[in-house]
Amino acid sequence: MATFSKTQSIGVFATLNSINKIDLVINPHTGKTFGVSDTGTTFRVGADITALSGDLSVSLFSPADGEESWMIHKTGQSNVQSTLVF
Repeated sequence: MATFSKTQSIGVFATLNSINKIDLVINPHTGKTFGVSDTGTTFRVGADITALSGDLSVSLFSPADGEESWMIHKTGQSNVQSTLVF
């Protein structure tokens, strides 16, 4: 199961990591969008993000299989695909 942790606003994340700029970049081979900061940090980007703004958040995304990475996403959204509650 994938998890999100260390969630903070994109502005706080940038300040704490001495980031001055983040660019959204489209991979020409996959068509997927990712982020790259001026310090070399790379980000996954939520599928519904088309522009960066101060109301976004950054979380450490830990997939069930694969490497951890930072993800830029809309604040208050966890990208949960399914939940079963009893």
